[in-house]
Amino acid sequence: MRYNLRMMKKFILLFCLLSLVAGCSKKPAPKNIILFIGDGMGIQQVTAAKVIKGSLEMERCPVSGLVTTWSANELVTDSAAGATAMATGVKVKNGVVSLDAEGQPLKTALEFAEEKKKATGLVSTCAVTHATPAGFAAHVPSRGQQIVIAEQIAASGVDVLFGGGLDYFTPTNNPSLPALQKEMGVAFTTEEFRKIKMPKKAAALLYPKHPPYAASREIPLAELTAKAIEILAQDEDGFFLMVEGSQIDWAGHKNNSSNVVAETVDFDDAVGIGLDFAEENGETLVIITADHETGGFAVLGGELDEKTVTKTGFVHGGHTASMVPLFAYGPGSEAFSGFLDNTDIGKTMIRFIQTSER
Repeated sequence: MRYNLRMMKKFILLFCLLSLVAGCSKKPAPKNIILFIGDGMGIQQVTAAKVIKGSLEMERCPVSGLVTTWSANELVTDSAAGATAMATGVKVKNGVVSLDAEGQPLKTALEFAEEKKKATGLVSTCAVTHATPAGFAAHVPSRGQQIVIAEQIAASGVDVLFGGGLDYFTPTNNPSLPALQKEMGVAFTTEEFRKIKMPKKAAALLYPKHPPYAASREIPLAELTAKAIEILAQDEDGFFLMVEGSQIDWAGHKNNSSNVVAETVDFDDAVGIGLDFAEENGETLVIITADHETGGFAVLGGELDEKTVTKTGFVHGGHTASMVPLFAYGPGSEAFSGFLDNTDIGKTMIRFIQTSER
């Protein structure tokens, strides 16, 4: 009897010690999340950019994986369904922006972050009403409803909004620009953008619709990203930021290899800004991935010593079902290794946001 009692006490003590160790080893959720989406960026686009740059900012990430991208109704996704999957963790039909099969809004990672009193931001090298940024702050049955998307974004509570798309905020039938200006200052030119100091909220609608390709853009994506992080990082509760390199996709649609590479390089430069902040901050998860691949792009020739890509090819001018790369850095990054589905990105980000102590 005494022997059994001693054994029971040892068992209880061991159980308590194991529970204590498990509790202590539990890693805290990241305070901040920066999601970089290279629209249309597949493995070969990354390969070409590496040849040109020699080493990529993405290579600084210790965690990598591959992501399946199909939508609820097609093997080949579009950007609306791809963005929705990453924003909400739920697959929808192509063309749908963050609505479920019954037409009800799906709460996005950005909206979960706002519930936790975190600052939020959207940065894009296209109109901010386009499919990818819309997936995080709007809910419409068709991605083409950009005037409605503008209205919803203006009312979304987002703290930073940088990109193009001014025309969608200023239509005669439903102007949403005044509503946006009630929430924050809005820059309309490069000069006005570069005069932005440290407000709590800021928008820049720098083009009527979309910016030109990287070679002609006055403000690179890295500069937009740096200012967005600078503003959002003021929030003591943390922040969620989505940064899209939009025109990798558009160059792929046109089978324009030089712009594919230039846009991927521009995107990778912005990734470096995010990683610099994450390294210094220590509480920031950085995720770099794509919504889909575009063009069936391939690198067929070049010179490593001269950092040139001299021959490329495309399968066609549309999206493909190819898996896309994912790179991750910071607290929680280990959740993104190996093979994943695009919905896993959304589910994991939302879980981190919900369990964040700040």
